[in-house]
Amino acid sequence: MTKPVRYLFLLIVVISLAACAYEQQYIRHAEIRSRARYAAVLPMVNLSSYPHAGRIVSDILTTELYAQSNFQLMESSTVINRLQGDALDLDEVLDKMVVLDVGRQLGVDTVIYGSVSEYRYKRGLNEDPVVGINLRMLDVKTKRILWAGSKSRTGGCFWFCEDSLNRLAQQVCNELVAQMMAEGSQ
Repeated sequence: MTKPVRYLFLLIVVISLAACAYEQQYIRHAEIRSRARYAAVLPMVNLSSYPHAGRIVSDILTTELYAQSNFQLMESSTVINRLQGDALDLDEVLDKMVVLDVGRQLGVDTVIYGSVSEYRYKRGLNEDPVVGINLRMLDVKTKRILWAGSKSRTGGCFWFCEDSLNRLAQQVCNELVAQMMAEGSQ
């Protein structure tokens, strides 16, 4: 392969990888670390057509928070049982509640919630996974958003590898939490 062909190939790879992701974050680092946090991760609202994508991403996000933060997290089954009560449909219960009220009802000082806007395989020559996640962290006492993050990414890889929705969602959640927990001044 000649040098110009190599450079052209490298340029195409870099451009295609750069076009595969978008991210936006708002982070109040000092306030997030100001004290120990007792947090509840709510089931994400599923805005995608993939069944149960909201609960899948909530579980992945909870795992990332356990791994990367020092938050004390309320167990997800406890969150669901306390919120759902005798109702049959948790999504219906969550639609009627305000996040601040949920935090007070659960007795936590921090609520992490959001939505899954994309969770699918994109049609094309190869069916690449696509994930879009939107998150918020609310401090119940101050009623302030301490962190807001949105990230969309298209997966896929070259030649002899496989990429899945779950793996891509893990990567997106990992990166969002890592940036939230990174040292910074804001």
